Amino acid sequence: DCTLTEPVYGYKFDFSGLRSDLAHVVKSISNDVFEFNVCGNLTHSCNSESNVSACLKKQGKEYVLGKRNLIPLTMTFAFHGFLLFISGRQHELRYHNGKMYFNYSSGAKCENGTADNANYHLHVILSCDYTMDANPFHVTAYSDDACSFYVTYETPLACLPIPDALQSNSCSVRYNDVGDTFDLMSLSDVNYRTTDRQGGLFIINVCKPVLYGENSMCPSGSSICLYQPKATDLKKRFINFGNVQSQPEFKDNRLLLRHESSTPCAGNSSANYTSIVNFYCDKLVKNEHPEFMGTDHDGCTYQFSLFTPLACKQQKACAVIASDNELLDLSPLSARGPHTLTKDGRTYTVAVCGSAGLPCLPNGGACYDQKGQTYNLGNFNSHLRFNQSGSPYLLYEEGAKCDSSARRWTTKIEFVCANNATKDNRTNDIVKIIEDANCQLLIQYQTPLACRQQIRCKARFYEDASDGSDAMSEQLVDLTPLINADENYEARIELPPKDAQRLAKNTKFFLNVCRPLVPKYQLGCAGGSGACMAKMSAANAPEDEHSLGFPLVKLSAINRTAAELLYLRGDPCPSDKATNLSTAIHFNCNMTAGRGQPVLTAIDDCHYHFDWGTSVICPPHECDFSAETCEIVQQEAQQRFNFKTAPFTKDGKIEIAYQQQKVQLNVCGLYRKAMTDYSQDLVNLFFTHNLPGCGKEGKMNVHLRLICSNVTENSTTITEDTQCSLLYVQRTPSICQFLGLSVPPQDEGGSGGNTSTTTSTTATPPTTSTSTKAQMTPMGKPSEAGTTTAATVIAAAAAVPSVLAAVPSPTASVGSIMGIILSVTFFVACLGMFAFSPARRQRVRRLFRRSSSAVRYSRVQSNEEANLLLEPNGEFTESDDDMLL
Repeated sequence: DCTLTEPVYGYKFDFSGLRSDLAHVVKSISNDVFEFNVCGNLTHSCNSESNVSACLKKQGKEYVLGKRNLIPLTMTFAFHGFLLFISGRQHELRYHNGKMYFNYSSGAKCENGTADNANYHLHVILSCDYTMDANPFHVTAYSDDACSFYVTYETPLACLPIPDALQSNSCSVRYNDVGDTFDLMSLSDVNYRTTDRQGGLFIINVCKPVLYGENSMCPSGSSICLYQPKATDLKKRFINFGNVQSQPEFKDNRLLLRHESSTPCAGNSSANYTSIVNFYCDKLVKNEHPEFMGTDHDGCTYQFSLFTPLACKQQKACAVIASDNELLDLSPLSARGPHTLTKDGRTYTVAVCGSAGLPCLPNGGACYDQKGQTYNLGNFNSHLRFNQSGSPYLLYEEGAKCDSSARRWTTKIEFVCANNATKDNRTNDIVKIIEDANCQLLIQYQTPLACRQQIRCKARFYEDASDGSDAMSEQLVDLTPLINADENYEARIELPPKDAQRLAKNTKFFLNVCRPLVPKYQLGCAGGSGACMAKMSAANAPEDEHSLGFPLVKLSAINRTAAELLYLRGDPCPSDKATNLSTAIHFNCNMTAGRGQPVLTAIDDCHYHFDWGTSVICPPHECDFSAETCEIVQQEAQQRFNFKTAPFTKDGKIEIAYQQQKVQLNVCGLYRKAMTDYSQDLVNLFFTHNLPGCGKEGKMNVHLRLICSNVTENSTTITEDTQCSLLYVQRTPSICQFLGLSVPPQDEGGSGGNTSTTTSTTATPPTTSTSTKAQMTPMGKPSEAGTTTAATVIAAAAAVPSVLAAVPSPTASVGSIMGIILSVTFFVACLGMFAFSPARRQRVRRLFRRSSSAVRYSRVQSNEEANLLLEPNGEFTESDDDMLL
C-alpha cells in the first residue's frame, strides 16, 4: 500500500504512480549517486545485497541506504501533531503537519554514526508542485561524514486536486489594444506568507492554489487562506479566504486578482470572504511578496498589495522576467527572419516576435500556404509568457476562421532549452511543428537563448515555534537582493594568526552572490567564477589570481536567519593538486549591517570560509510606534525615525489629493503598526484615517511604504470599490539610516517616472508628486556638490580638446617640437629598461592580457540540468543548478 489519507480533509494521496520500473537516479554536485525506488525495491543489488530500496554510490563504493522492511503494515496517528506512519515491506511513508516523506531505514552501518543514528538513512520528501518538471529531484547539502541524506521529490501527486472549473494554464491580461500583456505566472513557484497583525498568517499563492505542505494545509483550490496556529479545531486552523484565480483584471489602471471564497464571512453571514491582491509596478524589487493592507467595514473583503516588476508596462519586447528576476531575452530570435516549415503538404511560415512577411498578412506572425491559398494562423506580438512548467512561450491569436464555428486559428510557440547548447552557441536552433489540430498550430523552438543558467538564490526552511504552535512553519530565505550586477564585493580579512600567515599581505578576495563575478579589467579569474583570490601589485592591480569556485549549487537555508552558499570546482589547490579550491559563505542576520560585507574568517586547507552579516536575511520585524513623539522605534537596532522632522512631512502630516480637494493625512497617532522589511529596504506603516465620504464608514485604510532611496518622490493610489484604501509610496534617503543602509548611489526609480497618479474607481484627478534628486554623503546628509558625478564626466569631456591641442601643428614653435622629441626619447628609454627585465616585461604584459580561460554553460536533456565546461581543462558534468550537494 502506497497511499495516505490526510487528516484535515480526508483526501487520499496515492503515490504508487511514483514507482519506477528500474530506479530513480539522482547525482549530487560531488558526483555521489543516489538510487532509490518509491513504493518498491530496486531491481538490482547494492553492495551484493538484494531486497534493497535505496543505494548510495560514493567514491567507487556502494552503501545500502534502505533494505526491505519485514515489519507488517502498521499505522500510527497523533491528533495534535498530525503524525502518521505507514510502514510497508520496503520503507515507511510518514506524515507530519502536512509534510509527507518516505523514510528509508535499515541501511548499512555508518562509520561516523552515533548511538542514536548508527546506520545510513535516506529521507525522500514529497513536495507539492502542480507542474511536471524535467528534473523533480533536489539533494539537500550534506557533509562528507554525513549518515543521513535528504532528497526532495517535487510532484503533482503531493498536491490537493484543483477543481476542474479552476484549471488554467496561463495568468495574463492585456493592458492595451496592441496586445501588450501583464503575465503573473512566474510568481506561482512558491507560497507567500504575510501577517494579519493579529497573531495569524495569510498563506498566499499567485495564479495557483496554495502548495500543500508542512503547515500549509489550505483547503483544496484556495489561493489565499488564513492560518491560525493556535486554533484547536483542524477545520478552523486553515480558512479559505479566496479560491484560485488565474484571470487578472486590469481596469482603471489597476492590475489585480480577485479571489472569491466559498467561506461565509463572520461579519456578514449573507456574504462570503473575498480577497483582492493589487499589483503595483516597482522595477527595483528583487524578491516580491504580498502585504496585508486591511479589510472593508464588515471584514468580508481583504486587500493585499504586491510590488513587482511584472506589473510594469513597457517591458523589453520579446523578453520576460522569470520568478527569480532573471531577464529571459529572446529578442535576437526576431532578427533571424521567418522560418519555413512543411507538414502534410502545407508550407508554414513562422516568425518570432514579428511579422512573418510574405506570403502572410502584414500583421501575421504565422500562416500556411496550400495550393496557392494563404491562411493566417495568428497576429504576431512580442509578449513572452510563462506556462505552468515555467517555460516561455508566445501566443499568436485572431487568425483566420478555423472551421464552421466561430473559432479562429492560433499559434503557440514554446521555447525549449536546446540540448547540449550554450548561450554563446547559435548553431543549435531547431524549429519543429508538434501539432496543427484543434485550431492551433503548436511549435517547439529549441534555442540556447531559452536556457536559464543561474542558480536559485532562494531556499525553503521549515521551522517550528518554541511554544509548539508551529506558527513559523515553512519559511522562505531569499538573498536575491544581494546579487550585484555592477560591482563585486571585496571581502574583509579577519583570520586567526595561523591562517593569516598563509596569505600575502597584499591579497584580496572578490565575491558575488549566487552569480559569477562581474567582469572587471585585469581581474583574471576564470570566467564564471563566483569568488576570486588575487595578489595586488604596487599599482593596486590584481595578479596571480585563483578561482575559488563557481556558483553551481543553490542557496541552502540553515534556519530563518542563516544560510550557506557553496562555490565549488575552483582552480587546483596549491597544496593538493588533486583537490580544487572551494568557498563557503555563511550568511547571518544583522539588522544594523545593511547589505553587509563578506569577511574571510578561516582557511581549511583548500577551502575558504566567509561570514557575511546582512540585514537582507532578517525576517520582517515589528517596531514600536510612539504616538507621543510620532516615532518608529527599533529597539534591537537602537534606531529611531521621527515623522515630525521627516523632510517629506509637515509636522507629521502628509498632503494628498482626494476628490478634487487637498486632504491632510496625519501620520502621528494611536494604533499604528510599523514593520521593517529589510529584504526590500523599506518600512511599512499601517493605520486608519478618518475621512468623511470615503467608504461606507468614512474611514481610510492607509498603507505607507517608506523606501530607502537617493531620490525624494512619492506616489498615491486610492481605491474605493469595496473599501476605502490609500497606498502611499515615499522614496526618501531619510529612512536609510534607520534600516542600517547607506544611501544608494543611484536609483532608477521604481515606478519608472517622477509623477504619480491617484487612481480610484470614482473619478479622481491625477496628482503630480514632486521629485528631488539628492546626492548623499554616507551619513545621509546632502552633499554640497550635488552634481559631483556629472561634473566629473563633464570635466573629463572638456579635457579632450586640451589634449588634442597639445598635438603640434605645422606652425608650432621650435620649443614645442623639441618637447615632443624629448618625450618620445624618454618613452623609448623606458621600453628599453623593461626589455631587459623579465619581471618588468611580465607586468607590462599583464596590463594588456586577457584571460585565456573560457566558460560556457550547457544544458543537458532539459532546462533543469547544466554542465559547466572550462576550456581547455576539460568537461565538468552534472552541475544541476537546482541541485544541492
